Amino acid sequence: MLALFLACGGASASAANAGDSLPTNAVRVQRIAIMDRNGFEQPIAAAFGLIPVGWRAQGGVQWGAQFGCTNGYNINWTASSPDGTQTLGILPLMRWEANNYGAASSQIGCPSASMTTVQQLLETLIRQLPYGARPLDYRPRADLVSGYAHLNNRTPTPMGETRTWVESGEMLFGYQDKGRDMRGIVTAAVFFTLMHSTGLGSVQSMDVVSGATLSGFVATAPNGQLRLAQIEALRQSFIPNPAWMARITKHNTAIARSAAAEAYKQGQIIAETNDYVSALRAQVQANRDRSSAYIARERGEAMRGVETYTDTYAPGGTVELSGYYNNAWRLNDGSYVLSDDRSFDPWRDLGLAGQKLEPTR
Repeated sequence: MLALFLACGGASASAANAGDSLPTNAVRVQRIAIMDRNGFEQPIAAAFGLIPVGWRAQGGVQWGAQFGCTNGYNINWTASSPDGTQTLGILPLMRWEANNYGAASSQIGCPSASMTTVQQLLETLIRQLPYGARPLDYRPRADLVSGYAHLNNRTPTPMGETRTWVESGEMLFGYQDKGRDMRGIVTAAVFFTLMHSTGLGSVQSMDVVSGATLSGFVATAPNGQLRLAQIEALRQSFIPNPAWMARITKHNTAIARSAAAEAYKQGQIIAETNDYVSALRAQVQANRDRSSAYIARERGEAMRGVETYTDTYAPGGTVELSGYYNNAWRLNDGSYVLSDDRSFDPWRDLGLAGQKLEPTR
């Protein structure tokens, strides 16, 4: 994960940092593309962003069997200053799962971990870094997921409940590299799911917790040179290519639907021929795979800043609207209203009939 990123930090100097003659709080930047060269019939830019002029970028979207946990692909991209002392990168996609009944992970290649907060994730990543990296300070970054409050849900099920929530935060860390005191900052947003099935009699309750990163960014520099405002501006400049997002979302959704359909068929057979415990496990598996489809869709939506709403009058029965509002209404004239005001009434306020839309689950 981050270890690969930090490996850029000890390169020998080859040129002076571009932009050294600029004012202290200024930076000269250039637009770059993060490429996906092997995922589809021809190379396509997965995302665009800004890096300081003179910095060297490397990597991109990679595909292979080793990325089974993240649907066959992942991101391995970094950029470094000419002298190698400053770096930034996109955090690779991560997914993990744990349960309380000893079963193997349902996702091929996914690690087993019981992390249920962003802070736990960031502390774990930093302690796995080389050079004796250590966490220094943490702060929540609720602003990064302010448009996704609707993901914080608790849904009853026939045998228990499913809870989902989203968190984001950033952590400052320190380490020593060839005698130089270094600082780094890592930011992540994570979608969590907890599926709880209540036991009966001698059967214990069954819990499955999983996490999947929606986004992540990391930067390092010598102590005293980590310019947080500049790093934040660079992080915000990275946006996905809509054409690539459409292709990758279709890829993720197809995989998740296939897994969910297979789990449902197996669950039907087990429920008809086995006892309560087997049926309980089948339900946990089906819930888990439905969650996989949900995570795949929400990861794409988070990167594009959209939310999918159920709209029976729209093509396909759903419509994508901005994810930065908590409520949406469809008016009878075919237009939509987005607002954070739950008390909005289209007939009272606009003189038009309409209905409130619900996020697609």
